[in-house]
This record gives sequence, structure tokens and C-alpha cells, in this order.
Amino acid sequence: MNFQVHNVTAAARDGRSWLRAAIYLFGVALTLFTIYYAYAVPIERTRYSNIFLGIGLALFYLLEVQKRYDPDGADDPVEETDIPDRPGFGSVTGRASAFAALTGSYRRLKRGVGTIDPVVALLFAFASLAATGYVEYHFQHLQYDAQLYGFSTADHIVGLTIIVLVTDATRRAFGNLITSVVVLAVAYAFVGPWLPGIFQHTGMSWEEAARHGAIGLTGTYGFILAIGSTWVAIFIMFAGMAKAFGALEYVLDIGREMGTSLHTGVVQIAVIASMIMGSITGSAAANTATTGSFTIPMIKEQGIREDFAAAIEAVASSGGQMLPPVMGVAAFLMADIIGVPYVMIIQAGIIPAALFYFSVGVAVYLITVKFGWTTDETTSFNWRVFLKGLHFVIPLAVLLYTLIVLRFTPLAAGMYTIFTMVPVIYLRNLYVDGISVGTLVDTTVDTFDGLRQGAVEMAPLVGILGSLGVILVFVTQTGLSQQISLQMVALAGGVLILLLLMAMIASILFGLGMPTPAAYILVVMLVVPGVTSMGIPDITAHMFVFYFAMLSAITPPVAVAVAIGSSIAGASFLKSCVQALRIGAPGFLIPFAFIANNSLIYWSFPETVIAFPLVLLGTASLVVATVGYDGVNELGYGHRAFYMALTFGALFGPLVVQAGAGALILLSAFLANTDRLPAIVDPAQN
Repeated sequence: MNFQVHNVTAAARDGRSWLRAAIYLFGVALTLFTIYYAYAVPIERTRYSNIFLGIGLALFYLLEVQKRYDPDGADDPVEETDIPDRPGFGSVTGRASAFAALTGSYRRLKRGVGTIDPVVALLFAFASLAATGYVEYHFQHLQYDAQLYGFSTADHIVGLTIIVLVTDATRRAFGNLITSVVVLAVAYAFVGPWLPGIFQHTGMSWEEAARHGAIGLTGTYGFILAIGSTWVAIFIMFAGMAKAFGALEYVLDIGREMGTSLHTGVVQIAVIASMIMGSITGSAAANTATTGSFTIPMIKEQGIREDFAAAIEAVASSGGQMLPPVMGVAAFLMADIIGVPYVMIIQAGIIPAALFYFSVGVAVYLITVKFGWTTDETTSFNWRVFLKGLHFVIPLAVLLYTLIVLRFTPLAAGMYTIFTMVPVIYLRNLYVDGISVGTLVDTTVDTFDGLRQGAVEMAPLVGILGSLGVILVFVTQTGLSQQISLQMVALAGGVLILLLLMAMIASILFGLGMPTPAAYILVVMLVVPGVTSMGIPDITAHMFVFYFAMLSAITPPVAVAVAIGSSIAGASFLKSCVQALRIGAPGFLIPFAFIANNSLIYWSFPETVIAFPLVLLGTASLVVATVGYDGVNELGYGHRAFYMALTFGALFGPLVVQAGAGALILLSAFLANTDRLPAIVDPAQN
């Protein structure tokens, strides 16, 4: 019996070793293949996307096996030991409870619906390689001959297999909601003849569905997968390598140091760290889980209430997707859909991002001061902390230079950034740790770990990129998107504000529980054509719906970022949602502000120079109204209504009204800070 147990244990250990080795091999291979394609472009993009899809899906299913069969080897966003154990930065109990909440909520988010049987996952991994291998082997036939002479039964079966694989991978990575949209899109292609009104169409056979959905090199193989496997992948892989080289720890170290030197304490760490990490990850939920595991215990230790701690982190994490130069998956898709260089999307996103994070910073400051959650235990900022990660500035400078000055594609810019970062890390380690074989070996191991980590972080996105292509092709091929756009314009009756309100509602509803890229694509198909038909410029219209799709992460009843934040904080979900809406309130008006002030998106002189500070004052006024505090006095409803009126004047009024509202906002701030505005409520009562 002992011999049998020993054999079983040894076999299981060998199986885990083989599994880890396979994941490592697939991960490194996928990243190197992406970098090689960026460097040489040896094959056309659709063919590359197919190979990327096969390796990425296989890697994803191997990771699913690891979660079930080898949980100790699975990748979690953080380790418990990584949560700081310093005075004022979270107690041991707080760290443990935060970590438990984090891993529970984040694993549920990542794993979708339950866990997959290892045998089934391995079969799906093999099927992914086999199906995409079939497409690669018959690529010339599928691209040319089959388009003229027809597809074979085998072609159609492989096409359906690919649709099933990307749909299943989406379900396991992102849950049932977005998967149900994929299933409904496929079903809609079949049942169109029996539907009423605008939903009726001629219908498709299963062969047509397989052709449009995948095997005709459309649908799954459309522009979404093409952009995702190139522009998006190179940046996510760069982020994975940067994390392996210590970039995340560097950002958090700066945040902690700032927390010890600010009157408001560590509360600003959430805003800064989440702003930076959100730009890299492009996911509000993952950002909340990762940075929130560090920041929320710190914030609570300062005495800030649980619901506020959760709300601050959730709002700050949600906005990271709009922060240039890397603005998440949706921004890359936006550039390709509109057909403009990505640098134009960067330019369009700078001022809205500044407005959003300025308002969040002001809200966090006012809330902290209002409730007396400040700290007197401040120390001078240790500028030597910056020196620890100064080497990261070099690849970042290369990224900015290649994207903005040279105007390279994101794929080329990401490639040159990686090519810069790796030798910089080698030189830095040789300088700091000394020139030795051991230093070279350790740095090489870190490099390959980074190659693997980048692919591991990309793998869950591969399925949803293919699924979004499936949704897009069926919604457009059946004519549904055009019909809905026409109906929205008709319902609005030519009134722009009504159409914008409908677009806002649709963006938020589509975004509830969905990743921002999925929500953005759905809204772009169904809503944006109607908005642009009323004279709104393309980038402005796309940025408008992108913002609201992003803000759905803090909008009840789903509010996925708030759900994860409240789980980590041990706070009430509903109370956290209320506070998140108060802190993030300007985000719901900023999109309307850049519709009214188009120079915030398309820069021009002197319009942008005039509009930006006035709208900035308007967002600050809105924060004062929603928080009910001006920095000195608590405000009654009369004063709050006054600030709200000034907000609308500064954001949406004609230039004369904007200037007057801005002047009154500055005058009110001056009077408040000279104690000439009487207190409405005693702050001690709260």
C-alpha cells in the first residue's frame, strides 16, 4: 500500500513538472513568436493571427489544468508575503484577510464558471492546436480557392470547432455574461427569418455560420484578433517582462514613500499606483485586485472607513484604461476602427485622463480632510527611492519617443521598448550586483520568466478577442447594427442630447459585468454610427462611448471593480458603490464636456488652452458639490446646488458663461479658504 501511494505521489509530481515545463515552453514560445513577427513580419497578419490563436488557446487551457491539477504552480496576481508588513501599512491580520478576500474574488473572476476537468482541458488544448494547424496547412486554399469554388465539409467542421473553442475560452476566462452574448449572436444568425420587426433577416445555414464565423478567415480572424495578437499582445508581454524585472514593486515603493510624506497619508497611493498599473493591465477588475491587495489594507490602517477605501481603489483602477500612452485593449481597437494612427488616440486621451484623475485626486483629498482621516506622522520624501528604478525610465522614454515622435505602430514601438529594456536590465544588474557568471545567469532566468509571464497574462484575452470577432461579424452580416443605429436616431428625433443620453445608457448597460473592450465593441457597432451621423467627429464619438463602457466597472448593480474592492476591504458592496459614484461623479460628465468642447479631443489654439482650465475648474466644482466639502467648511444643500450650477456653466456653457462660472468657482475657493464662508454643519458631528 505504501509502495502504491508512493508511486501515485511520484506520478502526480512528475505530471506537475511536465505541466509546468509545457506552460513555460508555450509561454516563452508565444512571446518570442510575437517579438519575431514584430521584427521581421515574415508572414501576412491573418496567418500570424491564426498561429497566435492556436498557441494562445493551448496555453490558456494548460493554465486551466494547472489551476485544478497543480494549484501551487498557478499564477496569482500577488503573493501574501508581498503585502507590506510595516507600521502604518497594514497589520498582519489585515494583510491576511485582504489576501484571502483577494485570492477568492480574483480567482473567481479569472476562472469564470467553475474549474475544468484536466482531461477535457488537455483535449481542448490539443483541439486548439489541431484546428489552427489545419487552417495553417490549408491557408492558401481557404484564402483563395475556397472563396471561388466553395468550402469542404471538413472546412466547415473546423470552422465550428474554432468558434466553440473561443467561446468556451471566453466563458472560462470572463464568465457567462459575455459568453451569452456570443451564443445569442450565433443563434441570431439562425433564427432571423422568424423574428419580428427590425430583428428579422434572411437567416444563415450552419455552413454559412461556420464560414462567416471562422473558416472564411473572417469573424474570429477579423481585425479584433489581428489587433489583439499584435498591438495589444506586445504591450501586455512588455508589461509581464517589466513585472518580472521588478517594475510593480518599484511603483508600489514610490507610492508607499509618498504615503509617508503626504498630509493625507497613504490614501493617494491608490490613485497613483492604480493609475499607472491600470494603464498597463487595461482591466479595472485585475487592477483593483492587484493594487488593491496592497493599498486597501494601508488605507484602512490610516483609519479610513471600509466603504471609502474600497471605492477609492475601484474608481482609481477603473480610470487607468484611459491613461496614455498605453490605454488598454479598447484604445488599440479604436485606432484601427477609425483608421487613424494610434498617436492620435493618445493625444485625444490626454486631457480627458487629466480631467478624470484630477477630479479623483481632489475628491480623495477632500474626503480625507472632511472626516479627519489625515495623518500627522509625516516624514520627508526619500528621493533615493526614485533611483532604485531609474533604469525603467530608459525603455519608457524609448516607448514615448517611438510612439509619439517617430509615430511607429504600437507593434514596432513595443518591440523596440522590449529590445531596450532587456539590455538595460543586464547592464543595471551587472553594475549593481557585480560582473559575474551568477549575475548573468540570474538575469537570464528573469528574462525568460518575463517572456513566460507576458504570455501567461495574454492567454486569457486570446479567446475573447476571437469571440468579439464572432459577435461583430454576425451582428453586421445580419444588418442588426445598421437597423439599431437608425432606430436610435429616429427615437432621438434629431435632438443630440437625447441621442447622447441613449448612447450613455447603452454603453453602461453593455458594460455591466463585461470587460471594457467587449462593451466598447458592442456599443461601437450599435450606437456610434447614430452619434456620428449627427455631426459628432469620429474620435470624439468613440471616446464618448469608451468612457461610459469603462465607468460601468463602478456602476451598480454589477460594478465589478467595486465588488472586488469591497471584498478585499470587508465592506458593504452597496455602500461602496454609493461612495464610488460620489468620487467618480465627474467621470459621468466629462464625456459630455468634450462633446461640448471638442477642442479637448482635437487640439487647437487657442480653443484648447482656454477650454481645458475652465473645464478643469468645472470638474473641481462638481467634486465639491458631490462631496459636500470645500476644504474648510461642510456645505449645505444650498451651497452644493450653487456649485452644481457653476459646474454645468463651466462644462457646457458658451465661452462667456464658462469664463463667468470659472471666475465664480475661483472666487468661492478664495472666500472659503479665508474663512469668509460660514460653516453649514459642524464637521465633528460626522
